[in-house]
Amino acid sequence: MKTLFNTALIIVAITSLAYAQEGRARLSPSEINSLASINAGAGTSGVNGIQTRMLKGDASKPGSYTIQLTIPANVRIQAHTHPDDRVATVISGTWYIGYGAKFDEAKLKALTAGSFYTEPPGVAHFAKTGNEPVVLQITGNGPTGTDYIEAGAASVPAKPNYESLFANVNGVRIHYLKSGNGKTPLVLIHGFGDDARMWLPLFADFGKDYTIIAPDLRGLGQSSREKTGYDKKTAAADIHELVTSLGYKDIYLVGHDIGMMVAYAYAAQFPSEVKKLALLDAPIPGVGDVWEKIYTTPALWHFHFVNSPMALELVNGRERVFLEHVWQSFGGDLTKFREEEKRMYAQSYAQPGVMRDAFEYFKAFEPTDAADNRNFAKTKLPMPLLVIEGEKGMNGVLAIQAALISDHVKAIKFSSGHWLMEEKPAETSAALKDFFGN
Repeated sequence: MKTLFNTALIIVAITSLAYAQEGRARLSPSEINSLASINAGAGTSGVNGIQTRMLKGDASKPGSYTIQLTIPANVRIQAHTHPDDRVATVISGTWYIGYGAKFDEAKLKALTAGSFYTEPPGVAHFAKTGNEPVVLQITGNGPTGTDYIEAGAASVPAKPNYESLFANVNGVRIHYLKSGNGKTPLVLIHGFGDDARMWLPLFADFGKDYTIIAPDLRGLGQSSREKTGYDKKTAAADIHELVTSLGYKDIYLVGHDIGMMVAYAYAAQFPSEVKKLALLDAPIPGVGDVWEKIYTTPALWHFHFVNSPMALELVNGRERVFLEHVWQSFGGDLTKFREEEKRMYAQSYAQPGVMRDAFEYFKAFEPTDAADNRNFAKTKLPMPLLVIEGEKGMNGVLAIQAALISDHVKAIKFSSGHWLMEEKPAETSAALKDFFGN
């Protein structure tokens, strides 16, 4: 094991040298994400699951070093010390840290993205993460190490309210979150600008009555990068095979944004298996005369920007800038869209290949998705359908389209923008719970 660990450190060091010859380094977020990572590693608390990237130096050898750590959600780290003087910055997520010789919830301070803290040599400290991963950047002077001082030592992972899992289905490796133990499966499909984690606020409440399955769409989040298959009919088949592989058939289904389009394609292809369907704030390509107006409106310029041969080059390394523009353009009260969430999603979309795959979903709107949906719309959906829109989002347009695909529509409009789970989480949760509970 020690040999494997040392080999991993060497690989990381070699990768870092490619970017930092002669001590110089200029790494964009996407370049940092492309660096090899190892589990735990020198300079960490040793918790299994922490991913370490060496940005500068080698934490196991004399000299200065900088490491970036990604700590999983719902982890508790007991009191420990390090021999060197360290400073740290929270890059994304909320990090709870306290000083003392014993883990004490009352002494924890919540540090959000952009926060700074110190780890003086020999000073005991403890920490934990909440319901989302945390990324830290730590600088110290090696060689470093970790000494646990609390009885029982090691770290104690808090029990998360979900599992992070993978499945090979439809020729794709799909990552998904699973939560709850209810009898009825509730499938939640995310859209552009976020990933499966957008649904985390629903897990605690809905997990009591449902088994929640929240996948990352192919090419996005932690799912595999694929060259093709970004039409919504195929993406829906991915999710259907995932559901089937888990032993489920009859489901409740929710989709937001592009995930809404996938949810419609799922319900249209497997109507007897979707008992209730909720479509959240996005248009349905190809359905009704209103689609042409939607597709050509200048406000939705990004529908066409993706077709430019320069689009990816312009966005590469500027993923946060691009996403920020999208969030602001279609948002209402953006003070509800937390900075740690934005950093989390920006980092997700900065992964190699993710933005390219995201653009493929938009490219498929015309002609592929539009043609598929016009064919689907020839047969109206049999299940109850809930539509939720924001006044600064679709503002009733989705309800118009929904009336063309179903005779069982209930429409709700919030005084919000497009980002319903960020801007109106309580209201969205209540609407879904009322719909699925009746």
